[in-house]
Amino acid sequence: MRLQFLRCREAWLTGILDDLDQRNPYEYLKGMVNCHRMHLFDVVNQYRAIFADDTSGNEENYDGGLLFDWAMHQITLHLKTLKLMLPSISDGGSLSNILDQCMYCAMGLGWVGLDFRGLLPPLFEEAVLNLFSKNMTTAVENFQLVLNSHRWVPLPSVGFPANSFGEESQDDVTPPSNLMEHPPLAVFINGVSAAMNELRPCAPISLKNLIAQELVKVLQAVSDSLLRYNTTRMLKTNESVLFLKLCQAFIEVVFPHSATCFGRCYPGGAALITDATNLFDGIGRLLATSPARELPKPALNVATKNILENGGNQPVSENGVPHNIERTASASLEEKEQNNITSPQKEEQKATSEDDTQRSPVL
Repeated sequence: MRLQFLRCREAWLTGILDDLDQRNPYEYLKGMVNCHRMHLFDVVNQYRAIFADDTSGNEENYDGGLLFDWAMHQITLHLKTLKLMLPSISDGGSLSNILDQCMYCAMGLGWVGLDFRGLLPPLFEEAVLNLFSKNMTTAVENFQLVLNSHRWVPLPSVGFPANSFGEESQDDVTPPSNLMEHPPLAVFINGVSAAMNELRPCAPISLKNLIAQELVKVLQAVSDSLLRYNTTRMLKTNESVLFLKLCQAFIEVVFPHSATCFGRCYPGGAALITDATNLFDGIGRLLATSPARELPKPALNVATKNILENGGNQPVSENGVPHNIERTASASLEEKEQNNITSPQKEEQKATSEDDTQRSPVL
């Protein structure tokens, strides 16, 4: 009778789980946890109430541990399903939500001796680490794609200062705006920010060192990719200058900003990233051995130069040339000679005026 009761209850629970949509891992796990939280608790209490008359001491003594074995079987299936489907969740907030529901379910089942909270951390730690690794791998792949297709032409400078990686008092970490001058690095930082945003809602403290090692490994992969690009591509002089500027931005901007992002997820953890300064030794040697070069400034025509010097207020004629530039050298010479001719006349008029003043009678 006992066994038949538990078999019927198990078939009933299985039917409920089969009705859930397995195509959506998040919704399925949420429904499964909710089902076990409510119905496992009820089944255990119903079993004990129905067969209470046979109790003689310990529960294991009168049913041979049948209820305990059945309940452990259900918990084992629950954990196996979690391990199987958690890697399919690609959102850190969803992982955090499932973890909260599982902890609540285990705490509720603890009232009937089925608290399994201690078995949950390894499952979610593995899922979080896999999600972070997958997101960082995507960031490196996107960086490589953009770098391979990048055209080395100078882009307009952005005048906003980059954030320093020591500013841990800010709530948000905005990517440095000057990275827009280097699209491959901008794509990589976007990927790092996305990975950190997914990690932040569910960042196990036990994974602090492993996550740091993963981030350092990704930064090393970007550094190696830049060195490999330098050795396999033949760049012109201007292109080489732009490439070296990108390498310098990787050291001075990308590396500190990545450490800042990690420090937001794990307070005080930025040092784990900044201590790994040897990961860009190759780029440092490349910058040290390359001759210092400056990008050629764009040539300005006479009109543009004059406008810039006068603050942009110089009147311009219909053909785009300022009126005062149309004066020729001969016109300037005529004006100078005219000034020289009229000067003696002005001096004579001035002397005559002074004599008249001296002769005027005093009233």
